[in-house]
Amino acid sequence: MADNLRILVVDDDPYLLDLLIETLASIGYDAVGATNGDEALAELRKSVFGLVITDIKMPGINGLELAKIIKNDYPRLPVILITGVFSADILNNSDADGLLTKPFRIGHMEELIARTISSERLSGSDSSGKVLVVDDDDGFRLMLSETLKLSGYSVIAASDAGQALSRIRKGNVSTVITDIKMPGMDGISLARHIKNHFPHIRVILVTAFLSPENQFEENNDADGFLMKPFRVESITDLLENLKDAGAKARL
Repeated sequence: MADNLRILVVDDDPYLLDLLIETLASIGYDAVGATNGDEALAELRKSVFGLVITDIKMPGINGLELAKIIKNDYPRLPVILITGVFSADILNNSDADGLLTKPFRIGHMEELIARTISSERLSGSDSSGKVLVVDDDDGFRLMLSETLKLSGYSVIAASDAGQALSRIRKGNVSTVITDIKMPGMDGISLARHIKNHFPHIRVILVTAFLSPENQFEENNDADGFLMKPFRVESITDLLENLKDAGAKARL
């Protein structure tokens, strides 16, 4: 648990708000409540917080809009969303750092808070920036993103090349892990575009299919390559090798 972490909890349901505050206090966090987005922003203007946990469905400024405002005004402040319906797209297409699906266990919430804070501190102290996972397969994209987060990386995700480029333009992306086979712009074309326009960003290509004619292109347009299925250690080792060596690597 982070020492002296102050958490702002936002929910328009007074019962759930009080329950969350009491739960967080019971595990050692200093929690403050707000019943809507406007109250939350007022609290942020008058006090310093280390984390915001907000329900998505609220009148006025909803949780997704609140997360976007917070990331614009307080870019280093992590946000966790709460929702009654799980969807990988909620997290992948929002400005949030984590997602809690109702009902959730206290242990799950505590684990997500610790992981979110750890990832944020890592990205703040490490100039290498975030890892961007690009894959049109929702399940694989979520699995890889969560695996990397558990390994201590700060991760964002995109479902296609267009969304990936939009996230890259916002800055602080150091490495892109992209599937090769995607609708529209494929992974090889995305890697080439990144190398032409963002040469400082490392690119790792991932695929379940490798044709001999693509070998040369992949070696020139990417810094690393992984064949599905791969072990967790393969991707984390490759990321560390690229960060340390600043050169091409292949596992």
